[in-house]
Amino acid sequence: MLNLQHLEQLIVFSQEGTLSKAAEVLLISQPSLTRNMQMLEDELGVTLFERRKNKLSFTETGHQTVKLAKKFLKQKQKFLDDVQHFALKESTIFGGVNAPGAIFELESRIKEKGLEQHIQIEQKTNDELEKSLDDENVHFIVTDYPIKKEYILSMGLFMEQLYLSVLLTHPYATRKEIKFAELTNLTMLLRSDLGIWQPLVNQLTQTKFIVQKDWAAFVDLVNASALPTFSTNITQQNTEESTVNNQRIQIPISDKEATKTFYISVLKKNKAILQELVK
Repeated sequence: MLNLQHLEQLIVFSQEGTLSKAAEVLLISQPSLTRNMQMLEDELGVTLFERRKNKLSFTETGHQTVKLAKKFLKQKQKFLDDVQHFALKESTIFGGVNAPGAIFELESRIKEKGLEQHIQIEQKTNDELEKSLDDENVHFIVTDYPIKKEYILSMGLFMEQLYLSVLLTHPYATRKEIKFAELTNLTMLLRSDLGIWQPLVNQLTQTKFIVQKDWAAFVDLVNASALPTFSTNITQQNTEESTVNNQRIQIPISDKEATKTFYISVLKKNKAILQELVK
């Protein structure tokens, strides 16, 4: 049976040029390496080396064997990586989303349904999400539009409504609804990594934002501050934010851009995931 370690040692020998240097790199004795190279020739049934006094050099077959060994070991590693990734996919569902609210919604559904599989979710751009699904690097993606491709199934997942969150003493606290135009000249707290909502926030050039990246730190900051912030019907259900919401009024923003419908998409062969997460 072919010993793959002998192939690895063969490659090191070809790189170092001498048995003594190769043995030093491999942290084995030179006699052991010499013996392993002889065993490799026996395993392959070919002559890899020309042996002269105090010198070992490659035959043409030896040079070709080194090239093939590099290719073979690379394929072996890919094989191992693929097997391990497949095994991981049996116990882990990989997903991608384009907004933080989708993570909250999915985590809530997973907890509610008591799913045994671990679900790993990353936030990416729409283009990155579609490519990840096409390349089968994820099992599902969540976007703010259905994907219309023959080999993909898309289904409505949830609706997210943007709110202005203010203290009970804020001048806007009695409002039933509000528009983006009325946020001019306000100073607001804002979390980063808003995904698909970020372009909308970027349009509010007359509103000053104090941005916080860490979610827990953002919740603490909102809790300690009188400044307005945004919330959504999804984030309001989050345990940490709900504590803050007890001290605040949530005013729906009536502009049509403040409401988005999100869709979950899977390859048709993975349609069982829709049944787990949607139904």
